[in-house]
Amino acid sequence: MKHDLLTVVDSLTSVLEQRKFLLAYSGGLDSHVLLHVMSRLPDIELRAVHIDHGLQDASPWWGRHCRDICNDLGVPLERISLHLAVPEGQSVEAYAREKRYQAFKDQLQPGEVLLTAHHQNDQAETLLIQLLRGAGGAGLSAMPMIAPFAAGHHMRPLLNCSRVQLEAYADEYQLSFVEDSSNADLRYDRNYLRHQILPQLAERWPGCYGTLSRAAFIQGETQQLLDSYVAQDALQQVGSVAGTLSVAALLDCEPARRRAILRYWLISSGFKAPSAKKLQHIISDVLYAAEDASPCVHWADVEVRRYRDDLYVMNALSEHDPMQTFSWDLTEDLFIASLGLLLRADQLGAWGDKLRADEAVLSLRFRQGGEVMRPPEKEHSISLKHIFQQFAVPPWLRERIPLVFLGDQLIMVYGVCQIDPAS
Repeated sequence: MKHDLLTVVDSLTSVLEQRKFLLAYSGGLDSHVLLHVMSRLPDIELRAVHIDHGLQDASPWWGRHCRDICNDLGVPLERISLHLAVPEGQSVEAYAREKRYQAFKDQLQPGEVLLTAHHQNDQAETLLIQLLRGAGGAGLSAMPMIAPFAAGHHMRPLLNCSRVQLEAYADEYQLSFVEDSSNADLRYDRNYLRHQILPQLAERWPGCYGTLSRAAFIQGETQQLLDSYVAQDALQQVGSVAGTLSVAALLDCEPARRRAILRYWLISSGFKAPSAKKLQHIISDVLYAAEDASPCVHWADVEVRRYRDDLYVMNALSEHDPMQTFSWDLTEDLFIASLGLLLRADQLGAWGDKLRADEAVLSLRFRQGGEVMRPPEKEHSISLKHIFQQFAVPPWLRERIPLVFLGDQLIMVYGVCQIDPAS
């Protein structure tokens, strides 16, 4: 062969110190080539994982095929069935990809590197798809060769190799692979580009796959530089609460800089980037809202809210009934399902010791209005509303904070303040 895939993959995988790999093996041409190449490398630990999405009748047969190939190559294989039911209105491709990569995260062991068989043609297709979606620099960066993933890394060793080179390798070693019939379905955008558009581009510009892949690489480098600058800039816009941005500081920025900081903040906080339209809603509906308003912009499972001068991003709030109450004798921890919150008995500190000695039973409630706390050193009680204002508790959290009562006495606003138990 003119292009020795074994040499290419060996040199790339040697970049990382780890020598343990988890290979995503679908049974198709690309992943079979990568599996075969990796199985020939010395001094590595290799295992494969096959994900059955449960979306096609032939998928059980693909799993058996993968098992047989891995047995022949002496590679341990983990087969996982997801039995997906795609929610109405969601993209089948996007939903399956999300669940597949979650399964990869669950499977990845400490010290392992996830390997996928994306190649140059995939890179070109991804770049065109992102262009047609109106993506910015981050989207046009397409796929990196190596990127952080879970607690380790995700590597695409074949990213600079063309589909033709993979086909030549498969022919040379007479590899047997499965054909997914859905890959010919032109209803999917990627398939339409792959079968209808890119062949015409390649006929006119024979080197288009390499050119588009190179363009994606340049976009990636440019985006890395931009991110490093924006990350430093974002440090000057932090709010008064950890993880927030200052509304006033953002409003002082020119529009392009403000949008860049917001995108960086949202992504670096671990959330899905919003569309350009949603980003504009954050600016117009949240940043420019009145200071006493409680604006919220949401997309997917993400919410952006404002309180005073701080801009917050969070997972969408779960349904919660503030009328529910709980009894707590401190013999074990208390889990509040509606909040996903575990209250640990040992977190009550001196109160826990005192109450256990008295064999007291606490009650947990949520804000109804009119609650007060009477610290022993104060002549007058303090309203819960005043406590929330004093400690800058955002309005959307106020009915979700457990209030701990001993009899009718409010002794603790969980995670905010408490009365001195020694009094």
